[in-house]
Amino acid sequence: MLPGTPAFSRIWNLSPATLDELRREFDNAVGSVSGAVSRTCSTHPPVSVWENDDRLVVELDVPGVQQSDLEVSVEDGVLTVAGNRQPSHHDGEPKHSDGRFGEFSRSIKLHESLDTTSIQAELDNGVLTLSIARRAEAQSRTIPVAIRKQSADELPDA
Repeated sequence: MLPGTPAFSRIWNLSPATLDELRREFDNAVGSVSGAVSRTCSTHPPVSVWENDDRLVVELDVPGVQQSDLEVSVEDGVLTVAGNRQPSHHDGEPKHSDGRFGEFSRSIKLHESLDTTSIQAELDNGVLTLSIARRAEAQSRTIPVAIRKQSADELPDA
């Protein structure tokens, strides 16, 4: 909608009391957005996944999240990372923030070839790394081929 269109003009002509009432109704419907800086965001942290022959590695970007604010769980083959990103507190009046704060969760369905009892988690510089080993029977392996030695009485006739 562009400025100058009838609907846009009607919004700008609303009284402050009506705008406050609209904001309260919106806040009640979708959560508080009353301040320009105090927004909260329930979001999925960015994730990278890669694998090799013996394990799957999952990395989640969780900058500013403390170890105590993270929970890693697995249930019915679904790996879930949940946490809470707390806003930083400063003296003074907030002017602007693009930070995303609040609770988040990310779930990944794991293949049955993975050993969910082997999951290891490490938090380093805002990156949570999860390492999950493959079950021994699911790991690829190379099978050596033996050469059978022939005995003298098995030599072919010439």
